[in-house]
Amino acid sequence: MKFRTNIALIFALTSLVWPSALIAETRNIVFPVAGKSTFRNDFREPRDGGAREHLGNDIIAAKMTPLVSTVDGVVSYVVRPEAVWGYSITINDTDGYQYRYLHLNNDSPGTDDGKGGEANAYAPGMKRGTEVKAGQVIGFVGDSGNAENTVPHLHFEIRAPSRVPINPYDSLVASAPPGSIQVTGVGVSHKSSGEAGVAEAGFVFVTELKEEMRGTAIRELQSRLKNEGHFTFYLTKYFGPITKTALKKYQRANHIAPTGVLGFETRALLNNELPLGGGKLRLEEELFEGMKGEAVQQVQLKLEALGHYSGPITGSYDDIMREAVRRFQVAKGVTPSGHVSFNTWNKLNEAYSLVPIPQVGGELPPAYAFTRALSIGSIGEEVKMLQKELQGLGFFSASVSLTEYFGPITHAAVAEFQAINGIESIGIVGPKTRAALNAL
Repeated sequence: MKFRTNIALIFALTSLVWPSALIAETRNIVFPVAGKSTFRNDFREPRDGGAREHLGNDIIAAKMTPLVSTVDGVVSYVVRPEAVWGYSITINDTDGYQYRYLHLNNDSPGTDDGKGGEANAYAPGMKRGTEVKAGQVIGFVGDSGNAENTVPHLHFEIRAPSRVPINPYDSLVASAPPGSIQVTGVGVSHKSSGEAGVAEAGFVFVTELKEEMRGTAIRELQSRLKNEGHFTFYLTKYFGPITKTALKKYQRANHIAPTGVLGFETRALLNNELPLGGGKLRLEEELFEGMKGEAVQQVQLKLEALGHYSGPITGSYDDIMREAVRRFQVAKGVTPSGHVSFNTWNKLNEAYSLVPIPQVGGELPPAYAFTRALSIGSIGEEVKMLQKELQGLGFFSASVSLTEYFGPITHAAVAEFQAINGIESIGIVGPKTRAALNAL
């Protein structure tokens, strides 16, 4: 079984009995709550009637109490928008350990309205890749997600580099201010599963995602791309042209061949298997002539960018590709075997990371300004642009041809767009709908 698959299983099997050797480990950390708080050892307590285990410690504190980074590290995950487990942020240290903070504040100051947004959850500047120092404020205590209707608290986890959970209690005790430790106490009760320790808290992409696909993983992908500044539209569960373009931009920015497909390299990066700012993308198996797949396609694209390959990008390892691999190996002083060993793969990635990122423009059409009312029976270019916009957002089926006629299919797509965006769902493009479309 491959290492990547093991990681996915670790996240998915939340009732797994974790190795006891890791549970007692103590990390040298700064206490994560900068204010009066209490906590106890509730690690591995049964939740949901014994269906799962609590894989962290709950630290009870007043709402809006500052949360600080426990270590010098890098932000590796930030929830945007609020998820079922609430707002959360994850920090990786230089040793590869993860520190997870869940249920950050989602309320306006002085209320429990659930309308506080990211500005009241996170400190300014918190995004994936942000470097933080131990003791730096990163967010605020709250009760977001499935912690609503509970006492405000921070669910705090520590994960080993293998992503196996460690009991944070000893680390917290060693760093805690006087008076914060409780020997016994009432546990925090969440209304449903979905808190830290389940797969969603560190969403793992386990399958290839590409254009025309649908599902919750697509929405999570869009959320990650939006967090990186590459996706600027409404989140949907549809992988359309806009998602593909955003993914290609993300791949270019991270020196991954821009296929527009969520293949294993991009999954590895999004799943936080790699140290940010460095590290090698793992090859799952060595590649030989006769093999096919996304890994072969990645090699072809990278060899093409490096000037060693001029054949078609097929994803099939043929004799043309074998000779291209040999040319690259000779150039890098590697035995010219013609197959992609792990050493060749690493050198290929090192060379590709030095290729300047192209400034690609024009992949998205210029913003179209909708200027008039549209309804069943309307005809013209503006109707076609409306269909195109709705198609990119996942409301207008990609299998339906774009036309200049506003018929029942367009009417239904407009009504769905309106319902999602809080506009009266009448299927007519009026001032509010035009304003929402023009804001995209």
